Amino acid sequence: MINQGWALACELGFLGWVGCTIGFIFRAFGDKDAFYGRRALFWGSLVVIFYALWVLGMVRA
Repeated sequence: MINQGWALACELGFLGWVGCTIGFIFRAFGDKDAFYGRRALFWGSLVVIFYALWVLGMVRA
């Protein structure tokens, strides 16, 4: 039986992971090979958190 709460966490985790990965690509890299470390750390951390939520949701649902 599927647990509705974990299924929702799985969906939010996936959407957050994809969205934050896109955010990382567009916000951490600038024009002419510029790299912004603080922005990359922020967006990269969100990518890891949402990925972990997605995996946990898949395991628990």
